[in-house]
Formats: sequence, C-alpha cells, structure tokens
Amino acid sequence: MNLTGFILAAESSEPASAGGGIGIGAAALSIAVVLLLAWMGFLYVNSRRTRAATQETAPPNLSQPISDDELENAKLTRVLRAALFGSILLAVALPWYAINEPDRQAEAADMFLEEDIEAGEHFFSLDGFQCAACHGPDAGGGSAEFTEARSGVGTVWAVPSLNDIFFRYSDDEVRHWIEFGRAGTPMPANGLEGGGAMTVQEVDQVIEYLRSIQVSQADAFDKSETATALAIKAIEGGADATQLLIEKQEAEIVLVKDASNQRAVVGTFPDDIKDLFQSDGTCTEESAALVGTTCDNPASDTDKDGLADSVEGPLTRMARVTLETVTDASGVYSYSFDPGNAFTNTDADRNALPDLDAAEELLTTLGTEVLLLTVTADREEDFLKGLNDGLAFLEAAAVTELWDVDYDAKASEMGVSVEEAMEAAGLFNGYCARCHTGGYSAGAAFEQGAGTGAWGPSLLAGRAVSQFPDFDEHVGFVISGSTDSKRYGVNGLGTGRMPSFGQILSESQITLIVMYERTL
Repeated sequence: MNLTGFILAAESSEPASAGGGIGIGAAALSIAVVLLLAWMGFLYVNSRRTRAATQETAPPNLSQPISDDELENAKLTRVLRAALFGSILLAVALPWYAINEPDRQAEAADMFLEEDIEAGEHFFSLDGFQCAACHGPDAGGGSAEFTEARSGVGTVWAVPSLNDIFFRYSDDEVRHWIEFGRAGTPMPANGLEGGGAMTVQEVDQVIEYLRSIQVSQADAFDKSETATALAIKAIEGGADATQLLIEKQEAEIVLVKDASNQRAVVGTFPDDIKDLFQSDGTCTEESAALVGTTCDNPASDTDKDGLADSVEGPLTRMARVTLETVTDASGVYSYSFDPGNAFTNTDADRNALPDLDAAEELLTTLGTEVLLLTVTADREEDFLKGLNDGLAFLEAAAVTELWDVDYDAKASEMGVSVEEAMEAAGLFNGYCARCHTGGYSAGAAFEQGAGTGAWGPSLLAGRAVSQFPDFDEHVGFVISGSTDSKRYGVNGLGTGRMPSFGQILSESQITLIVMYERTL
C-alpha cells in the first residue's frame, strides 16, 4: 500500500468516539489527507495548463527544457520542502494517533456494551421474550403458573432471582440455562440451539443486561437471612398452604359439576341477543351490523344509541341473570341498559361507555362463557377424574407432610442446637432444595421430602457421605460448585449444574448445610 492508501485506510478505520467527537490524532491525519489531495489537485490542474500552453506554442520535444539550475534548485527545493512538511506532520500525527488509540478502543467498547445492555433489557422485558414475567422486572425473582405433572394440580412455581446469578454460575453456565431451559419446570428453552427463538447475539445481549443489574456481593449475601426466614416460614405454613389448594380443588370440582345447570340457564342467551339485534321490530341498523346482517324494519330508538328501546330491558335482564347464575361472573354482567340514556355504563377507566359498545361486549363475553360451560359439561367425566385424582394427591400430602422437618431430631443428628438445626433446614431449602428436593419449587404440597433429588442427585440414604467421605471436601464442593467434566468427590464428574455458594453464603452457613445434608 502506498502512503496515500495508508493514510486513507487509517482515517476510514477511525470510528466516532462514544461521545461523538474526533481525536486530535485523527484530525491531524485528516488535515494531512486534505493537503495531499489539494497538492495532487494542484499538480493535475497545473499539468492541464501546461498542456494547453504548449498547444499554442511549440510541442514539448521542440521547446526549450528547464535549465539544470532551476530544476535542481528552485523546483527541487519546493518539492523537498513539501515532503519535509508532510513528514513532520505525519511524524506528529501517527504517534499521537497511536497514543490515543487505546482510549478510543475503550470508548468504542463501552459504546457497544451500552447498546448490548439496552437491547438485552428489551429482550428481557415483557415487550421482548418476557423473561421479566417470571423473574420479575428487576430480575429479583418471582413466580409462574404451573401444572404439577404427577397430580395435574395447578400451582405457582417459585422462580429464582437472576440479579445475583453470576455469584453462582459462570457465563457459559448462564448461557446454557437460557438456551436449553430446564425441562419439567416453567423455564423454556430460549436459544435457537435449544429449540427457542433467541439468536446467539440476543442471548449474549441478555447476559450483558443481567450482568449490568447484578447486586453487590454484600447485598447478595444479605439475601441469605431473608431467604432462610422465608424457607422456614414455608415449612411451618405447609399445612395451611396445602389446605388452601385442597379447597381450591374442591371448588373446581363443584364448578365442573354445576356447569350443566349453569348452561341450562344461560345457554341460549347469545342466540337470544342475536335474534333481538336482527329481527323485525327489535333491530336497528347499528345492532344488525353487529351480527353481520341488515335491519329491514327498524324499531324505535329514543336515545339514538343504536339499540332499540324494546331490546335494552331484555339485555339488562340477561346480564343480571348471568351474574347471579355463573360462578365468579363479573365485569360486563354488571352492565344495565336504559332506553333514555345512551351512556348507561362506564368502562374500566370510568369513562362513559356507549350502550352499543357495552351490548357488543356483553354478547361477545356471553358467547365465550357459554362455550366454556358447554365444553365443561360435555366433558364432565374427564374433568372430574383429573380433579379428583389431584384432590386425592393433595389430601395424601396433607397426611404425610413430606415438607415438614423435625428440628429436635435434626439437632440431635447434627449435634447442634435446635435453633441451628432450624437455620440449617432453612438454608438448605432456600439454596439447595430447588435442585435436590423433588417438587420443592411447586410448593409444600408437592414436596417429596428433603434431598429426594430433582435436577440434582438424591442425597438420601447417606449418599452425600458416600460421595464425600471427607467433611471438608464436601464443604469445599458447596463453596466452589462443579465444573464441567471436572472430577469431584468419589467418582463424581461435574456438569456445571451445581452452582457455587462461596460468594453469597458464609463458611459457617455452608457448614450447617453440609451437616444437614449428611443426615438425610
């Protein structure tokens, strides 16, 4: 590459800084390029003038040549002076450019990082891939509706926080969970490789966003007290939580059994309303248009709301009957209609709602309601079987109370006080049970017992002791977590799924967890 090409390449490779300005080195190079181009332009124009002049005189081969004295003094001096000036300019500009290059690169990297974080925030939000719907708008944890597979019972799955995830997992491990999800949980596979919709770049941008909102290590550590207290409270409230699910299941059974009776009362209402909207003597042009037809004999419409006066009374009655008949009915079923008022109702924002719009909402909602009642009534036997099986599961859980912990017995086994045994159980449930206790995240009623195994291996029957005969090695493993393909304990081979807890729990807390695990 010649000198001109080098300068142009250097200038074109200089992106705008994060602030949108231009560096001194880049400015100097730009000036050098401008001067060089100007000089080349001058030479071109001068050569054109010379050719024009020679056309009016003798041709160059017959003209008097420039003397050696002029060529080797005045002309050569001008050329050397220009070369010296250009060399000085480049000698200053290039080092200056090189000195400022690291800062420029850092500013560019910061700019690209900010763009990635902004894009990642969008993908994480409800407007993107809706991660925030479960993990919370600040990634502090949340919940997700979930149907527990063994029982078929609808429950709420406890979703972990992500604003401290890099204290537990590496970048590659976080990427794995995003791409492939967790089968058997509400966490779906999001990456293209796992069958989701997120590209590699989008996954990386979400990771950068999560990194940007990580809480401090001190705040992550402070969470342990709250997490432990909530876990202990969940143990103590397991019976009440299970009873609430039983009552909900019983209510759903009643609802299914009553679907036929409710349909018998309101089942014809959608068709009745459509007939009123399109029949001679009860229709208007507006109401007929709602059901896709025309009105040949419009009825009286005093308030000019698009509903015949004779229709508004029956509409009010059908709404009231539905409200009284259908379980948990509300909303549009509270609408009423007045032939003398075109705005009898209000919308959710307390704004006046035209009666014609209210009637359309009532018709649409009634149609959906009757469809649901019809499906439920027609498949009553199938629905009841699933609900009764779920109820039997919950009732059995209420008897076995597999979520419960005998703190006195644990204290004796661990050789600690009852308070320490309670803390150990709370720490285990708050940080380990999600993977090592089957059904834990679905709620107390679905727990299969501490350490029964889920995403992580079972810890029952002394398996923790068998895997780690040395107590200190067990503690070290919980502190550091597993590394993919790296051995641990007795014949253990890491997958990276076991997080490290050494940055968010104290060694004394981890010691309590290990003591608890070794008694399972």
